[in-house]
Amino acid sequence: MLYNLKTLSKKNLFLISLVIIGVLIKFYSFNNEDLWWDELLSFWASDPSYTFFETFKRNLEVNDGSQLIFTYLLKVYFAIFGYDPNISRLLTIFFGILSIPCLFILTNKLKIKNTLPLLLFLFLFNSYLLSYDHELRSYSFAIFISLLNFIFFINLINKKRNIDFILVSLINLIGVLNHTFFILISFSQFIFLIINNRFDKIFIKYILFHIFVIFIFYVISKESLSTQINIDEFWIPSVSLGFFVDFFFSRFFSSKILGSIYLITFIYLIYKNKKLFFKYNSFYFYLLILISTSYFIPYLYGLIKIPVLTDRYILFIIVPILILISSGINNLNNKKLQNIIIIVIALSTFSDTLFRIFKNDITKPEFKKAINYIENSSTNIILINNEHNFKIIQNYLIKLNPSLNIVNKITDNEKKLWKLCYLPSTSFSCDIQEDENKLLQLKTEDFNLIIIKLYRNM
Repeated sequence: MLYNLKTLSKKNLFLISLVIIGVLIKFYSFNNEDLWWDELLSFWASDPSYTFFETFKRNLEVNDGSQLIFTYLLKVYFAIFGYDPNISRLLTIFFGILSIPCLFILTNKLKIKNTLPLLLFLFLFNSYLLSYDHELRSYSFAIFISLLNFIFFINLINKKRNIDFILVSLINLIGVLNHTFFILISFSQFIFLIINNRFDKIFIKYILFHIFVIFIFYVISKESLSTQINIDEFWIPSVSLGFFVDFFFSRFFSSKILGSIYLITFIYLIYKNKKLFFKYNSFYFYLLILISTSYFIPYLYGLIKIPVLTDRYILFIIVPILILISSGINNLNNKKLQNIIIIVIALSTFSDTLFRIFKNDITKPEFKKAINYIENSSTNIILINNEHNFKIIQNYLIKLNPSLNIVNKITDNEKKLWKLCYLPSTSFSCDIQEDENKLLQLKTEDFNLIIIKLYRNM
């Protein structure tokens, strides 16, 4: 009895320590880098000074209607705490933190508490997920609501209460309004119910509730759906042969080496636990359906119309992968092999995270360094002469430094001015345009993804 209490106490202490360290890591250097283009779009669309309808239009303009729910949450957040880019990523970190208690609840629902320490460790030290906690996009929010979805779906299967159908439907509606790829989760649940021959009240109720979800989604998102369906060219490249060797594991786990370790471990554990994982009525089987569907349907759409399969759009399958890995390890009969796999996967994950934290690479544009340089120069006039880029970048720079004078046209009043080029939004070119021929270039300064050029009016 005393031994069991001591073991329980040590386990709880480990979990508490793990959560504290995991939360601290989420906050570490979250604001070291400036916002990049996609984050600038989120920041611009969620301006709290605009009405909710105007925000809807802005989100449709720059995000094709995706991440609508996140945009509104961000708007409310800014309305409460101030429209400041320096605190913007705290909201995404908040959703990353909310995912932690969800994992506790989920393992309890699945009756796999023994897997929680390893699952929590692999989740908290996944540097790919950590990077999206530090990005002003809806990805950490997507992870959070996918975990809520899993919890409510388990309740629906086990308890069959009306409230469970309402909660699953509500989360699915929120998820699909935030990103259309969330429909893969709903579709996988539908497939799971069919395979289990659940043509009963559960299935009928699920269908009826989701007919209502589809109707609400269509009413709200018909413009964005029309826009997305009519897109003929997209930034995502066609799926290469390399994908069928890797399945984005090198992205999900941050490197080819670590991705290979996870993929080999994942395949091996599915094989060793095939009787458990392929039981038609088990939640593990649902997770396998979700993972397979998330790869197959976007790939099929890419063959029919345009490529849409990319790692970040399906990052909600990372948690299912981690659940299957941690549960698979826990169910191995060979304790020696079990310990070897845990040590290899845990040490490699932890080492990768530490390496990326302390390496601290600058991968995003250095707007702050550029405007600090400009502020200490002979003029604070900045030219951004691209109509689309102007309003997005101006909004951000003015919030960083209200004293800047940002223009999109040259007049004779400016004796000196800086031209600022955010290279990814200018096709990595900062060449002189025709209307700049009357300017004499005096100086050029390079920052990461940013070039500023000082001109004098001739």
